[in-house]
Amino acid sequence: MRHQFKILFYIKKNQPLKNGKLAIICRISIDGEFCTFSTHLAVEARLWDNSRKCVRGRSEAAKRTNALLDNIRYALQENYFKILRSNERPTAYMIRNAYIGGEDDSDGVVGFFRRHNLEFEKMVGTIRRPNTLYKYRYVCNHLQKFIFTTRGVPDIPLNRVNRDVICEFHNWLATDAKCSVNTIRLYLTALKHIIMLAIACGRINQNPFLGYQLRSEPSRRHFLLKEELRRMMLVSARNDKERIILDAFIFGCFTGLAYSDISGLTRRDIIIDEQQWAIATRRNKTHTSVEVPLLKIPQKILQRYMDEANDEHIFTLPTNCWCNRVIKDMAQRANINKRITFHTARHTFATTVTLSYGVPIEAVSRMLGHTDIKTTQIYAKILESVVNREMQRASDRINIYFQDY
Repeated sequence: MRHQFKILFYIKKNQPLKNGKLAIICRISIDGEFCTFSTHLAVEARLWDNSRKCVRGRSEAAKRTNALLDNIRYALQENYFKILRSNERPTAYMIRNAYIGGEDDSDGVVGFFRRHNLEFEKMVGTIRRPNTLYKYRYVCNHLQKFIFTTRGVPDIPLNRVNRDVICEFHNWLATDAKCSVNTIRLYLTALKHIIMLAIACGRINQNPFLGYQLRSEPSRRHFLLKEELRRMMLVSARNDKERIILDAFIFGCFTGLAYSDISGLTRRDIIIDEQQWAIATRRNKTHTSVEVPLLKIPQKILQRYMDEANDEHIFTLPTNCWCNRVIKDMAQRANINKRITFHTARHTFATTVTLSYGVPIEAVSRMLGHTDIKTTQIYAKILESVVNREMQRASDRINIYFQDY
């Protein structure tokens, strides 16, 4: 029996991606029945040839995208004829599922990864953290995009993930995804965890990460200087959401608490005494106990929200990503020309608020909840380098002023 089998590519005009490009969708139709799926490819609207259903131009990017679209077309046609040879009546969903794996994705590394993420999601809020789930999702999406970009298929069998695949993925993260050295190490560590689970389940016999070195490099810890902190405190919030984000950020600058610790802060964590208020809590990341005496500024911020706070949390904050966007915008309005995130508050507490005023490094380490004082010593070295740089600038100006001496 002859069937009307068609494959059509089109762009999703009504839902542009974050980078402004439009997703390319594949539509399969057989005898009036159709289904669609994402090709995980994207293109600028002006470059899409709607009549030929491909990307215009002769650039390398256009050639590569069109080649991948051809690969999808050939694979779908092959699956169509395979189903015909099995004497089954082909449907659009059967062809799509045969291509992308359908529900039976147990042999693919991406499918195995996604099932891990679904199980992980069930434990978020009890013994797992949301940020860790987001990390696994990012890595899984990057892995699928890498496989599709380099091989033209949405997944590969677990037993085909060897050292060469790991090396290729490493290089792809550095070149195509533009990830930093430390981000690559973070992503590959997450993938290694998935591979070790697959080995434990008997799905893989050999560890492709065996002897593979995951390199990292010291990261820069940005913090606010005294004048920058003062300017940040004087920024005018445009609405209530900005005000609570700014207050929480300033609160972090004077307590050293991270975003997750501040967003989870409750009345039970506040010790109220006539002479000294303090915070006694447990760090979300390391589960170490911390006790931070409160200065007047964070105490005033607490009093502002304690009366309105519900029984659960004092600060009702949006996501960390959203807070970072707001803080970045406020830093620009305060004429601060450096990379500022919510975590900058913690670095500021370690340097500008404590170590620069002579607070012993052992006390700073305890308030920050560090498990190793060597971590705290990094801030001391950073502060020393900043002092030396500022003194060098002052020295140049002094030498010019007193050049006649």
